[in-house]
Amino acid sequence: MRKIFILFTLFCFYSLFSQETSDTIEVNSVVPVVENQGYHEYRMMNSVPGYNLPKIKKMISKLSRTPVNEKSGNTMEYYEALPDKDFDKLTEKEKFTYIMIHPERISQSQTGIQETVIVSDEDKKIFGYLPAVTDGTSWSDRQKDFLKKNSKTVLASIKESALKDSHIGLNYKRTLLEINSIEAIPFLIDFYTNKDKKDKDILTLLLNLVKNTRYHPFVRSNIYRDLYAGKSEDETSYIEYSPINEEYIIKTASNLYAQSFKKR
Repeated sequence: MRKIFILFTLFCFYSLFSQETSDTIEVNSVVPVVENQGYHEYRMMNSVPGYNLPKIKKMISKLSRTPVNEKSGNTMEYYEALPDKDFDKLTEKEKFTYIMIHPERISQSQTGIQETVIVSDEDKKIFGYLPAVTDGTSWSDRQKDFLKKNSKTVLASIKESALKDSHIGLNYKRTLLEINSIEAIPFLIDFYTNKDKKDKDILTLLLNLVKNTRYHPFVRSNIYRDLYAGKSEDETSYIEYSPINEEYIIKTASNLYAQSFKKR
């Protein structure tokens, strides 16, 4: 009888242990539920300017691919670009539309490899960096040169389009960062405060504009230390949203703008 009791006890222990092990494996393999998926999709949305949009779309539809380096025969990197003669004929606002909806450089080696990173409760966080582009596209040198050389037209077009749509798309944010548009700071603050306060990536853009100038008061701040000091770029890095952090970011960006244009 004692043997039977011991065997029964061992069997129960084994069964319990096996069940816990199985449950642990199952829990670890489950993908966490992402809260507020809609906000993540909102963060990734691009804006579409309307300057002769049908004309630009028609031109894009006729483009063919050209390898970036034809001599090497590498077809993983290619351009899908308007010929210079056609690009040069476009007005500045038409070029802006073309660039916003059609980055000319495409890397097939990157397409589908870099997955979209989603962090739970994104709407309650202020990220250190804007979301990464994951479709393998990027602006060509020609497109970047246009944006930088025509920064006033670009900023005016972004303002006009954003006010019309009540949204500053990811492509617009990346454009303002590409041209280091300190001039955009008052507009961004006003837009965030009065038009689209749910878009915390506007605060992220302000942070990056301030960071890129190495603005001394910001470099000494706790936010800079938590997000940037001695750290590589990581789109998942964040600080929690709070009215205090929001106020600090807006005030610091405003001070940078005032100081920058006082010197001019």
